[in-house]
Amino acid sequence: MKLKIYDGAETIGGSKIYLRDGEHGLFLDFGLNFATMGKYFKEFISMRPIRGLNDPLEIGLLPPIDAYREDLIPSDLDTSHWEKIPVDAVLLTHAHMDHYGIIGYLRFDISLMASPETLAIIKAYQDAGKSDTQTSVIYAAKREAAPSSMPILKSKGNSIRTDEEKIRKYLLLRKLIPTEDISPEETSFLCLQSTEERMDYLVKNLEFDDLDSLPFKVNAHPVDHSIYGAVGYIIESENSQKITYTGDFRMHGERAEKTLEFMSRAKGSDILIIEGTRLSEEREHHYTTEQDVFENCSAAVGEERKLVIADFSARNFERLNMFARIARENGRKLVVTEKDAYAIVGLTTAGTKIDTEDILVYDKPKNSTEWWQKKMRVYELWKNRYVRPVEIRESPGDYILAFSLYDMPNMMDLKTHGGMYLYSSTEAFTEEMELDFVTLSNWLKRYEMRCVGFHMENNKPKFEEGYHASGHASEEEIYKFISTVDPEIIIPVHTLNPDWFPHHFEKETKILKNGTAMSF
Repeated sequence: MKLKIYDGAETIGGSKIYLRDGEHGLFLDFGLNFATMGKYFKEFISMRPIRGLNDPLEIGLLPPIDAYREDLIPSDLDTSHWEKIPVDAVLLTHAHMDHYGIIGYLRFDISLMASPETLAIIKAYQDAGKSDTQTSVIYAAKREAAPSSMPILKSKGNSIRTDEEKIRKYLLLRKLIPTEDISPEETSFLCLQSTEERMDYLVKNLEFDDLDSLPFKVNAHPVDHSIYGAVGYIIESENSQKITYTGDFRMHGERAEKTLEFMSRAKGSDILIIEGTRLSEEREHHYTTEQDVFENCSAAVGEERKLVIADFSARNFERLNMFARIARENGRKLVVTEKDAYAIVGLTTAGTKIDTEDILVYDKPKNSTEWWQKKMRVYELWKNRYVRPVEIRESPGDYILAFSLYDMPNMMDLKTHGGMYLYSSTEAFTEEMELDFVTLSNWLKRYEMRCVGFHMENNKPKFEEGYHASGHASEEEIYKFISTVDPEIIIPVHTLNPDWFPHHFEKETKILKNGTAMSF
């Protein structure tokens, strides 16, 4: 068996870990490397969709392997040097972009394994996001030789057979392998599309398979992370070698016991591939737990009588659930964006318990309504649950808005002054992120809102402890995990400090660089 790390060994994110056994292969995650992307692109400089695979390959965002969609290969792109490897499936750990954000470039005969919650989140944000090749994971429009978009199908004057033929010609579907049984409700959500014809097509043609369909023995186990649906994997080779991949994990959140169960099942692994995100930080004598965050944020909201804006990590539905509880206990309603409300629809079909009783949807002024927004209003969950800016303006103390910097232009409709901006998200770790806080502070000054969770010093943000808990394991948790599993070989990934591992586990640690491989 062979293991090769194509990306993610020397950075936090961009995970692309490959396992090969004979004529079969798997990727453990296939994520976007934000560090590589940020070197060349920013808000107003982006990759050129018309050039397909050319741009991501040119800057090193994709490895040169023979696993990509043929319709994205420009005629002038030399593919003769591409490494020919078998890829049966991607085993996805969770729905953060640095783990799945470029799966859309892969051929659609490569299956996707993920938890039902992860599939629901990916589908929701694919529907509600901008049209983007790299995140078109579950379905995609096949490109023609000449650049064009998928044709709009007209039901009048066309037979069903003709419509289906057109859809089959242009619509790509990826086979899905859920780590657990998928409910009929989630199946319907995964088949949700802009037209009845497209939905009918997905109902007939979207394929689901089980773990036994893979040429590997794979077991998926839920873990605690800052996004619902995260799993770790245990893979056994034909010669009974046991490989464990943690993905991103922690032991101090709502699902901490799931990580402990996974840790127990991983005991005796021959190889442990493990993240070390927080090992780049200084040693922590105390780390913030989700319970700490709840207590501190609840106290802050309890002291405020005017509008509260809660800024928490994108896709962190555990934190969203927390703020729904805080809102209820303080006589308020939590107001979320339509995009997050749509993802909640998907998660509820996957069986996730979201405390929606005290959640409303922000009815943002817009020029037009997208298809997914129309579909969402049909769901019983959000009927009569929309709140307009003028209603919030009339009684701002009744609400907590789940907004971030990118939602602050809505303040020009709310026109409220005073209140609190509660920052409950990750610290800035790049210069660009620090500049975002300068912009944010200008908005807050304009609307006379006080800050909790951060403050500005010399035009730089300083973050206050206790209002955010990391989605990643602390040093103590990583040490506990490794000591319990007791693997023969430890391979660090997703870290800026791989040297921590040989310092504590010298004999077991094998550090692989990006592009290097090992056989076992």
